Amino acid sequence: MKSLLLILTIIISESIMPQNYDFENHLYQTYEQYKEKSLTHRRFKHLDITPLIKLLKNKNGFTLKIVGKSVEGRDLNLITIGKGKTKIFLWSQMHGDEPTATATLFDIFNFINAIENKDFCDKLFERVTLYFLPMVNPDGAERFKRRNFYDIDLNRDASRLRCPESKILKTVFDTLKADFGFNLHDQSHRYSVGNTFRTATISFLAPAYNYTKDVNDVRGRAMQLIGNMYQTISQYIPGHIAKYSDEYEPRAFGDNFQKWGTSTILIESGGWKDDPEKQFIRKINYIAILSAIKSIAEESYVNTSLDIYNSIPFNDKYIFDVVLRNLSIKNEKVKTKVDIAINLDEFEKSDGKKIYYKSQVADLGDLSIFYGYKDFDFTGYTIEQASVYDGKVYTNKELKEIDPYKFYEKGYSTIQVKKLPDDKYTTLPINFALKNNIDTTINIGEQANFIIKKDNKIGYIVVNGFLQKVEKNRKFEGNGLVIK
Repeated sequence: MKSLLLILTIIISESIMPQNYDFENHLYQTYEQYKEKSLTHRRFKHLDITPLIKLLKNKNGFTLKIVGKSVEGRDLNLITIGKGKTKIFLWSQMHGDEPTATATLFDIFNFINAIENKDFCDKLFERVTLYFLPMVNPDGAERFKRRNFYDIDLNRDASRLRCPESKILKTVFDTLKADFGFNLHDQSHRYSVGNTFRTATISFLAPAYNYTKDVNDVRGRAMQLIGNMYQTISQYIPGHIAKYSDEYEPRAFGDNFQKWGTSTILIESGGWKDDPEKQFIRKINYIAILSAIKSIAEESYVNTSLDIYNSIPFNDKYIFDVVLRNLSIKNEKVKTKVDIAINLDEFEKSDGKKIYYKSQVADLGDLSIFYGYKDFDFTGYTIEQASVYDGKVYTNKELKEIDPYKFYEKGYSTIQVKKLPDDKYTTLPINFALKNNIDTTINIGEQANFIIKKDNKIGYIVVNGFLQKVEKNRKFEGNGLVIK
């Protein structure tokens, strides 16, 4: 009995929160208080985070250091807080179009700076020291593209270190010799959890450090910590957590950091329905990372079985953006029933923040094992090619004021023009094209433009992948394309 009491006393004394305190639920419920309100979309730039970093100079406990510059001369900042012996290194946005965790880091800074969290943070920073390197690839972020200015994937440059950003990351790593590392990324929103219909909202990985995927103490600690995070965020996104591919990649930073002695955790932010800007996923990152830091400080992760990590299913690819099911398609007087999958890819508008979409028929046939963010059953409907309107030639001013419904009801997805607008997209959900450049066939790889009928009446039209119900006075979504 005395031994049991002693053990309980040690556990309680080692905790940095009261034993009846639900830390993770508190994080979930109070998140909006700490969310950095200036970062509201995914396409923020280095200039957007620079003033936020400078503000940390005036906050107690933070130290800032410019550790180098990108190819185009943008500063990379190392942000440090804490005095504990356990070192935790977090770096984000090695790929310029993967910003979710960068925003999360500024939410965490706000949490740390809040006066009501002072007691917790004081105890935390007696045990750990945090090192943050946000937006490792600011030149890529400027263009919202994966690679850096030289078009090199920084996460395949850990061995040769050809790029300044790669050299900076490696130098910081070598200087810190951190106990734990968090490699923060975004993945495709079309990943599924195994072969299920559930989107892989968060995917974890304790990267392999050799081809045989051995597990030593360093990798084992990363697996245990992931097991903790998995249990924590399963409360909020049950069934939407997966494991990233664990194939060893000798050119990647995470794999090498694991090999060089830092217990490394990869977090990939995927997809969540009706969250295109990944603001809810950002919140889940916030909970996962802060709970992991607390677990490291208290060393509670050491009691987590590796079985939890090993039970997490791997990512797979069973998700499309749109699936239209059980459509009848007529070909030479023979009707065939098909499912059609459509994907919509993002492109940046000239303002550098807003986006437009280009569609593509991704697959067709029997898609019964696949799922869509938007999933529709069209049993009893037929599908046909959309048409091109080649009547009145509209001026650019007139094009901006037209009512798409008048074209939809007659099966037109595209308006023929003599002179194309300069933009690659239209602000209206209808396409503009020159007659000799129009293809409305229903084939894999083609833009998705077709009409959907029932009893020989047009009920729906698909314009550049956006499904529109053909009704008067309806607000239509999406954008068309300018087809050159």
